[in-house]
Amino acid sequence: MIFQETIFTISWLSVIIIIIIIYVLAIILAVWVYNDAKKRDMNAEVWLLIVLLTSFIGYIIYLIVRE
Repeated sequence: MIFQETIFTISWLSVIIIIIIIYVLAIILAVWVYNDAKKRDMNAEVWLLIVLLTSFIGYIIYLIVRE
């Protein structure tokens, strides 16, 4: 019983760590998109929101659309 509880705890901990890593990467991408859009005289605030709300999909769209 103790062994099963330990495995269950470790698996939940790994899921939480993976979710945190995904959120951190999304924030890093959003900041990069904001800075890049600002350099290219695009609407940086809108692109920041798009990438924050859609994460990697918004990032891919930005790479396709950017000037």
